[in-house]
Amino acid sequence: MILLVLRILVLLTLTCVARGGETFESQIDLTPLDSVAVQTEGRLKSFSSFAQGQMGFISGPRAVNGQAPAFTYLDMLMRPDAYADADVIFVKGTTVRAPIADVLVRSDSSLASRMDTFMSTGLISESLLVRPEVEPVLDAMQADLLRTAKAMDAVRGARTVMRPEFLLDRLRIVPVGAGDTQQRWSSMREIMMLAADPAAVQAAGVAADPIAGIDQVKQRQCAAIWKSLVEGWTRGDAAAVNQAVAALAASLRSMNPAVYPDANRLQWESWYFANGNLVRVWLVFALSVVLLLLGIVYRWKPARLAGLSIFAIAFILQSAALGLRWWISSRWPNSNMFEAVTTAAWFGGCAALLLEILFRKRAAAGMFALASGFASAIALMAAHFLPVQLNPQISNMMPVLHDVWLYIHTNVIIFSYCLIFMAAVSAVLYLVYRLFGGKPVFARVGGGAVLAIGDGTALRGEKLGEVLDGVTMLLMKLSFVLLWTGIVMGAIWADHSWGRPWGWDPKEVFALNTFVVFALLVHVRYKVKDKGLWTALLAVTGAGVMLFNWIVINFIITGLHSYA
Repeated sequence: MILLVLRILVLLTLTCVARGGETFESQIDLTPLDSVAVQTEGRLKSFSSFAQGQMGFISGPRAVNGQAPAFTYLDMLMRPDAYADADVIFVKGTTVRAPIADVLVRSDSSLASRMDTFMSTGLISESLLVRPEVEPVLDAMQADLLRTAKAMDAVRGARTVMRPEFLLDRLRIVPVGAGDTQQRWSSMREIMMLAADPAAVQAAGVAADPIAGIDQVKQRQCAAIWKSLVEGWTRGDAAAVNQAVAALAASLRSMNPAVYPDANRLQWESWYFANGNLVRVWLVFALSVVLLLLGIVYRWKPARLAGLSIFAIAFILQSAALGLRWWISSRWPNSNMFEAVTTAAWFGGCAALLLEILFRKRAAAGMFALASGFASAIALMAAHFLPVQLNPQISNMMPVLHDVWLYIHTNVIIFSYCLIFMAAVSAVLYLVYRLFGGKPVFARVGGGAVLAIGDGTALRGEKLGEVLDGVTMLLMKLSFVLLWTGIVMGAIWADHSWGRPWGWDPKEVFALNTFVVFALLVHVRYKVKDKGLWTALLAVTGAGVMLFNWIVINFIITGLHSYA
């Protein structure tokens, strides 16, 4: 009994200490701002997704002190002094970080531990970057156009974005216009002057006129709410801040309802980004791959059926994520690299489901889901672990994509890319089969042979090798046709847009190279004796060329199609 009482007292004490030690951030409730729209990059975003995008320019994929991006954005805006010596600027790549860390440690050995953290996280403070000994190093890297200039441009951009005046000017949350959402909205910089002391405004020589077309009383009320929010934030009064945040959200939505976006869409957008763009579905795909491998390798039917069921669940979740992004952005998601990779994986899932239905009673059952599940897991893992390279932010579709030929061309090409990767998965399995002593068998009539093979209850030995080769060939043939169709459509669009069907742009060249590899595969298969081995090797080679085209050409070699 005494021990129980002591435990209760300890728990109560710990609870009181925890409450007493709550941080300012933990007491702030910014959820009302999820229904607040910010006009940026030609579209209306929810405040939280906007803040996440802006903080990405500063701290990259890192969270500053574990804080939510929305909180950090407002905190940098209202308490900039707190970040003067805080490690918040993201520097990409150890090649860029190392010279900065070396010169700082040489000049001040007490920074050694801090520089170790910098090399790991990539975050450094502006106060360290402006030191006299660091500036020559930054200038030298800025001059290296091939290797480090882009990283230095990002650092310079981060130092600009984190300025309070920049953050305030970008906060365009005052709805302007009469039904035209494309008209430039006003920022809080413009409206906050209405709450300032008239004498101070006159002395500063800044205009404090109300915004035309919006009720002046509401404008002044909004300005007063913003003033109370800033005052509460700077003195650390969480209760006053929460009250002002809720009032600000209501005030902004009431100022010009005709042009304000639907609150549900804004809240769903905030939820989507708060949950990591739902790319953690890769874990579900990975589980399905493990079960399908167990079912296929060990001829364990319950594992194969469980793997197929989990793959279907993962595909439904992936479809929900893609559909939600489609609804939020009001366009099909294939406008940037993040969307191209994740949508390509979804196309592969569609193909796998159709093929699984077609081959459900054949030996190839489970093979297509296995290949697609692996491709989707890799694609979503890349989106999860490489947020800098695969920026998940939603932007408007580039004007150049507003062409039916190019729109179809883009989708067909990324579909073919996913099928190429799926074919490489089955090809690698075939190579593993051969590595462990499998006989040099192959599908006698190409990919169609998997239709002629019976059920998979006795999927072993030569039959396994034949099925793996047949699956590879079937996927290769489908991707071959789609890739050729996509290239032709791209040429039609290029002729229509640029006045020539082919321009030897780097991506055009490597798309053609990928097609040539598969053309060689089709013809080599007729000539060589060990058809299964050469098919698998060329399938893996083709996937390598495709990945080079998608990764190196997009991010390193500058061209008309690249992100470099």
